[in-house]
Amino acid sequence: MDSSLYHKVKTRRGFTYGYYLTPNPGKGKPTVLLIIGFPSTAQDWAPQFKYLTERGYGVIAPDMLGYGGTDKPHDADAYRASPMANDIIDILDKENTKTAFVVSHDWGVIVASRIVNLFPERVSAMAFLSLGYFPPNPKWDWEQAIEQNRKEIGSDVFGYWEFFASDDAPKLIETNLDSFYSMLFPEDPKLWLTDVAPRGKIREWLEGNKQSGLPSYMTKEKSREHQARIMHGGFTGPLNWYTARVRALDNEDDARIPLENYKIKVPTLFVSSTKDYICLPSLNEAIMRQYASNLTVKPIDTDHWVMIAAPDELSVVLDEFASQL
Repeated sequence: MDSSLYHKVKTRRGFTYGYYLTPNPGKGKPTVLLIIGFPSTAQDWAPQFKYLTERGYGVIAPDMLGYGGTDKPHDADAYRASPMANDIIDILDKENTKTAFVVSHDWGVIVASRIVNLFPERVSAMAFLSLGYFPPNPKWDWEQAIEQNRKEIGSDVFGYWEFFASDDAPKLIETNLDSFYSMLFPEDPKLWLTDVAPRGKIREWLEGNKQSGLPSYMTKEKSREHQARIMHGGFTGPLNWYTARVRALDNEDDARIPLENYKIKVPTLFVSSTKDYICLPSLNEAIMRQYASNLTVKPIDTDHWVMIAAPDELSVVLDEFASQL
């Protein structure tokens, strides 16, 4: 993306965030806030940023905490969802943006969820990509979630979180980066069923320096570029998004969210990735239907990385949804 569009702001917490900005031209369309997840910088939104800008939207795409030009604290406590939601509100305030159409992918979803929980008046609409809404859960326990998934689904689903939250994960990933990326972006999305979801499998993959083919949308050149953007600050910050969840660091914050704010009252879009074998479309859609009364569901036939794998289709879906607001 154009570096001249990159801005920085220091939040009330004292962290500096970098973000790409196209100011809203005032043509009656909303400002779109694009919140990215693991392990991605705002650059992964480049196709959507360009498409939406060209069609008259304001667009804000932050590098989230731990990535790109944003600060990368090593303390997992900094990655609690509610404080990060406040950070993003500080960006909106800096740009005099009263409301936004909040679009999120992967771990960006938990920040988007807390924005609508804590600041519902700042959200005009929402879109969740691949991963659905994260309702507050003051009693969250990762081990219990694993056990429940085994009983109900027959899979750990979140088993890889254990490795990502371990002390040696950053070094092991950085030492075996090509192996990690071939697992992250596998040619066959079903690899996630066998070598990512079960506990211990991702460590086994990396320690064996295993490799798989890359999908057609992720060439070796693009993989190298993506790696370079993440390695700019290393993996300690990005992995802290998992550490914070495994340690249940959000629970006290979640306990302070009023029950009436658990429901999403604005128009909401869920874009499911039909070949995502961890963020399972059926389970995420069920959660969305429980909490979002005005819900639109749009499946896209791709793996988890919808904004990279199907950029044009996603851009059209977002534009069509936003044009009806």
